[in-house]
Amino acid sequence: MFTACARLDAPEYDMYGASDMPQEALPVEAVLAEPEGHLNQPVTVTGTVHEVCQMAGCWLMLRALDTEAGLRVHVARSEDGSYAFTVPTDISGRLATAYGVLQVADPDAEEHYQADAYGQRSGFQVAPSFSMVATSIRIAPDASL
Repeated sequence: MFTACARLDAPEYDMYGASDMPQEALPVEAVLAEPEGHLNQPVTVTGTVHEVCQMAGCWLMLRALDTEAGLRVHVARSEDGSYAFTVPTDISGRLATAYGVLQVADPDAEEHYQADAYGQRSGFQVAPSFSMVATSIRIAPDASL
């Protein structure tokens, strides 16, 4: 009975993808300030969702509240090429934590991503320099903006 009561106090995060995400996460601004130490390695990053793919929920943009720098987080793909999971398209403004491999972003793909965002840019005009392929994403229940 005490277990049930304790669960009521804990925020219920929405989890997408693998459930084995490390608990410790770095703020997106810390990873972007020193990306060299994280490139091509698994890392857990947290930030505010500012854009989401409105076509399929297959990517989101994580940003800190006080910077235009961001990190595009792509969902992993299955062996058959389909998305391993997707996220809801209405999560902008919510805190998110993503676990995956950090890589240099493809600047040639940015126009495609902006078309899929349907104008959600929220005043930010800087294309991301880094992206991540995430195997899991955890979304907070309430808006954090």
